[in-house]
Amino acid sequence: MALIAFPGTPALNYKGYYAYLTQEQCEEQRVSLENFIMDMEIKKGHNVFYIQTYCLEMDAFQDQLDNYEKKKKRGIGLGAQQHDA
Repeated sequence: MALIAFPGTPALNYKGYYAYLTQEQCEEQRVSLENFIMDMEIKKGHNVFYIQTYCLEMDAFQDQLDNYEKKKKRGIGLGAQQHDA
């Protein structure tokens, strides 16, 4: 997911890009994604902006959500990591 902020706007813009099979693949492509977004925003005439990208795991389809619930009920680790600010 990419968060994009522009001066003089009240909110962040966010966009989802690509899908990767592993966290590592996503992390390897983050700089490329930020460069792509930067090029697109400059072409649109936005010369001042801030981009922050994140690799997020998500369950998008019903079978993934069902599998998540089964694992949660059985107490199986779900791969989430807590980051202290």
